[in-house]
Amino acid sequence: MIKGVALSIFASCLFGLLYYYPVLLQPLSVVDIFCWRLLTSFPAIIILIIVEKQWSAIINLFMRIKQQPLILIGLIFSSFLLTIQMLIFIWAPINGHGLSASLGYFLLPLTMVVFGQIFYKEKLSIFQKIAVVLASIGVVLEIYITGAFSWETAVIALGYPIYFMTRRKLQIEGISGTFSDFFFIFVGCLIYFILHYSFNQVISDLSHFHIFIPMLGIITAIAFAMYFVARRLLPLSLFGLLGYVEPVLLTLVSVLFLHESVSKEHIVPYGLIWLSVCVLALEGGIYLLRAIKRKKLK
Repeated sequence: MIKGVALSIFASCLFGLLYYYPVLLQPLSVVDIFCWRLLTSFPAIIILIIVEKQWSAIINLFMRIKQQPLILIGLIFSSFLLTIQMLIFIWAPINGHGLSASLGYFLLPLTMVVFGQIFYKEKLSIFQKIAVVLASIGVVLEIYITGAFSWETAVIALGYPIYFMTRRKLQIEGISGTFSDFFFIFVGCLIYFILHYSFNQVISDLSHFHIFIPMLGIITAIAFAMYFVARRLLPLSLFGLLGYVEPVLLTLVSVLFLHESVSKEHIVPYGLIWLSVCVLALEGGIYLLRAIKRKKLK
């Protein structure tokens, strides 16, 4: 369990580093950085599959595609949804919207709870009800005070549940889903490079960022590897609880390294949303302690 906790936290730290990474690759455009990330990380994902000996899952995926060709539409749609999220992840920190994007990741556990209740008839616990009410008040206040709600916050908070629901419907959880999403995005990035990048531009980018571009793929692959191993080692409740570490780190990156700040008008709405996440984290902590206690009694 200690190893799983350490791997999960370190994976979150690497994702926090990736949040700052686009700053190191300027003046490359958001699309260029996105394509370089996928072109360097997909081969690393393949290596991860080999190391984890997960080829059977990939073979089963190809068998399903052969038997059900129409599933390709769903797989491409899933890749498209992830593409939007990854582009925002790159765009936000280099355009002064790092905090808004991190708020979307804070809201994500709550929107997942709401989507589960609406679409899968999952019952809400008292803690979840309190968290949803607090977050809802925070969002309403944000809209009332500022006259709008950040679109990047909304896209992250609402887009990811749709993405996860799509993967659940397609039954492509785990490494096979990651391979599928990265494969189609990789093909799209490769086509973009062929159409818009000359050989001289590729050489120029690699010469200017000869360390940063290869490391982009390596860091991505290591982060995913640690994430998958941690998920296998940890109880689901503890793994979910550690998921709150990443948005905290993204917020710290935005404040400490991207020099963003929460204005006075945002303090109360943001505070309510962060408080709602703390309520969910408290519930997860209580559930985990009870599970550990039951295990010791056995």
